[in-house]
Order: sequence, then structure tokens, then C-alpha cells
Amino acid sequence: MPSKGVEPFSTPFFIPYNTTMKKLFILLLLAVTTLSATHAQVRPEETVVVPSNKQSHFSIGLLGGIDRNYHIVDMSYMADYKYSPYAPGATYGLQIGVSPWKWLTLRVDGMIVDKNIYRDHVVSGTNMSFPDTARNQYVNVPVMLMFNMGKVVRLHAFGGAYLGYWLSSRHTGRSMGVFGNPSYDQTIDFSSSESQLRDNRADRGFVWGGGLSVVIKRHFEIGGEVRWYYGTEDMQKPYMTNLNPRYNTTFAIQGGVSYLF
Repeated sequence: MPSKGVEPFSTPFFIPYNTTMKKLFILLLLAVTTLSATHAQVRPEETVVVPSNKQSHFSIGLLGGIDRNYHIVDMSYMADYKYSPYAPGATYGLQIGVSPWKWLTLRVDGMIVDKNIYRDHVVSGTNMSFPDTARNQYVNVPVMLMFNMGKVVRLHAFGGAYLGYWLSSRHTGRSMGVFGNPSYDQTIDFSSSESQLRDNRADRGFVWGGGLSVVIKRHFEIGGEVRWYYGTEDMQKPYMTNLNPRYNTTFAIQGGVSYLF
């Protein structure tokens, strides 16, 4: 037995249990309790799993490409006329998208679209041909729902409706005359009384398409798509009887880049 007055295990590392050890033990217990409570409060927030289909963002970008327009006309009473696509035109504009979920985007575009037309009038029983090329430019605003698949490499399919307006029209060709067949190159004056009576400048219809894109560094998306504008608005006003309705249907191939916010 150690002699009275001598502390057991008297070493430089000995801590008397009856005083300091009790205080350290209580402080350690309080620290563990505090950490446990803090961990219990933080853990639910840390372990919340955000659904994988959530990716709310806003995007804005530029589009550009080529298009080819087809003129849909009832040819029942126009045997001497032949309509066909003219050389491809240009299409370009701005795209805006809002994606409440990764798989769905509400997309609104503002596009300039060339809807060119080639018409050939061949007089029956002759070899006389009178071609006319119309270079028509429209502004179209399609509103579409776009369905997306993928994270980095993404597939898209979209559809919706569009409204538009006929901006300009330039005609070149050859006309039938009494003293020859003169050529012409003229721009339609939509403010003239003849045009206001004849030309319907409003445009509307449906639009469908699909494409492929790649997301780069989370904020840039580069891609391409094909698009079909199906016009349902007659280019003519009912200025005379027995008119054959004339509609535009346009196919476009375009690419673009967007910034994702």
C-alpha cells in the first residue's frame, strides 16, 4: 500500500480523478451531445435527394440554317401552271427556353424564314414558258413544347404552333406581252391598293421537329435540328371568286448555340 499522503501513479501525466477528470468528462459529454444534436439537424438537409429529373433553368441562344419551301396549291383549274421549290433560302433568329424539368422545355423562337416559290406557266399547245420566282421573307414566332432525353448528349423532339408575318416579296421572271416577252425584276409594294386587296400577310400554322445537342461545361449547349413548318393560312385574300388557296410548307435544317443560366 502506498504511504498516506502519496498520490498513486504519481507521474507527470497523472490527472486527479476527483476534480479535473470530472470536469473534463462533463465537458466531453456536453460536446458529444452538442455535436450529435447538430448532426441530427444538418443530416436531413444533407441527405435530401433532389430528383434526377429536376433541372430548372433558363436559356437563350442563336439559330441559323437553310430551308426549302413547298407551295401547296389545288391545281384543279391550273393545268398550265407548275409550282416547284426554288433554291434553298436562309433561316436565322433567336431561341429562348424555360425548363421546369430536365425532360421538358417551353421554347419560344423568333425566326426569319425564307419561303421562296418557283412557278412556271406553260401555255397549252405551245413551247412558250413564263417562269416566275418569288423570294418571300417571313418572320415566324413558334411556341413549342420540347421533350429532352440525356444529360450531356441530348436528344430532342418538339411540336407546337406558330404565328408569322409576310415581310417582303421580290419577283423575277418573264411575262407574256404583245410585242415580246419582257423580263422583270420587281419588289411587291404591300402598301399599294392592289397588294392590300390581294395579299394576305398574316401567317400561321403548326411546327414539328427534332434534334441533337451537346452540353459543354454546364453552361453552353451546341446542337442541330430539323424543323417542319406546316402553314394553314392562305397567302391570298378572297378578292375574287373561285380562287385556289395557296399555302406554304417549309422544311429547315439549322444549328445553334445556347447559354444555360
